[in-house]
Amino acid sequence: MNKPKGLLGSIVYTMATVFVVFSFVFVFALAANAASTIGTNLSTTGTFLVNPASNSATSVQFQNAAGTSYFFGDSTNSRIGVRGAPSTVFEVQGTASASYLMTANTIQIGGVASAAYNRIGTNTTSNSFLRSSSNDLLITGRLEVDASAQFDRGLEVGSTASAGYFLTSNSIQVAGGASVAYSRFGTNTTGTTGELDSANDLLISGALEVDGKASIAGNLQASGRFILDTAASHSFVGDLILTSQLTVGTTTASASGGAGYTARFVGPGTGTASFYFGGNDSATTGTCFQLKSTTGAWIYMRFYQGVATPTLSTVRCH
Repeated sequence: MNKPKGLLGSIVYTMATVFVVFSFVFVFALAANAASTIGTNLSTTGTFLVNPASNSATSVQFQNAAGTSYFFGDSTNSRIGVRGAPSTVFEVQGTASASYLMTANTIQIGGVASAAYNRIGTNTTSNSFLRSSSNDLLITGRLEVDASAQFDRGLEVGSTASAGYFLTSNSIQVAGGASVAYSRFGTNTTGTTGELDSANDLLISGALEVDGKASIAGNLQASGRFILDTAASHSFVGDLILTSQLTVGTTTASASGGAGYTARFVGPGTGTASFYFGGNDSATTGTCFQLKSTTGAWIYMRFYQGVATPTLSTVRCH
């Protein structure tokens, strides 16, 4: 536009300039509120605000050159999604990485439903000890630890577990969850608290089978029957003390008339029982029995060579 000369020309030139500027602003304002396409880069040094006219699950989208959306803004539910419409506050469809993961609440892996404790998987806890705290963890699947693991409190396994070594500084409880001072197989409690009171004591509620050798350095107490049903020989290095009857070769130590025998020996043949009482082969003092008479006095019975009947006397055996 050529600039006119004189006062009138100056006025006309000024009014024309104002009209052009006003028209540009008006057109730009109208275009900003309609669908627009920016063909070059867009940059701003101030606030970049996107305010849709109405809320929707995909009100904001970023697309690649092929027209595929990879970033979604859900203004209806206040959610952000990457590579897919979000169903949570922030959702990434695909692999995501971060230098650090910090959260003030729980983490849920393998599922999007929230729980009061951390989870890997979607199962819910059935144990009361897994409390509603963000420092508790439930693993639905398997757990493998290739290095050492340390547990300061109880560890519970609901299925099969294996270990190269099992070391514990306290008692073990097998087939039961309640804890006692001694180790147990089963849930029975001891009737001899003075004997079983530490972690190195063991109570077995059921049967015990030992296919190899068994060595007992202390006392062996049995409130039930003690049965040896093998053909092998059995020996006792120490004393064998019985507080009840001794029965050999039969199942009862009682006479037919009801009078109990202290000991009863029955041989393999009818009316036949063979016994051996004596020292070693070089002994010359013979066999001596210490018995009580009907008056309660001790008498001693000996067998001498060539004598048909034993000799009773008050001479002590030892």
